[in-house]
Amino acid sequence: MANASKKPTTVVACPNCGTEQVWDTRNEFRPFCSARCKNNDLVAWANEDHAIPGQPLEDVFSEDLEGNY
Repeated sequence: MANASKKPTTVVACPNCGTEQVWDTRNEFRPFCSARCKNNDLVAWANEDHAIPGQPLEDVFSEDLEGNY
């Protein structure tokens, strides 16, 4: 008889390199597979290679400041 108390294994892809890995709390770099992938993603955000869709904040702030005193 199989061990009924065993939890199902969740496998996810690293958002940076796509390597499949088991989702485990022992992985300190979750959801990334390694420190390298985690740091590469951080650098990409800092270089504005990644962006959240929408109007840039500079445009929103400048519209609010124009003649609204």
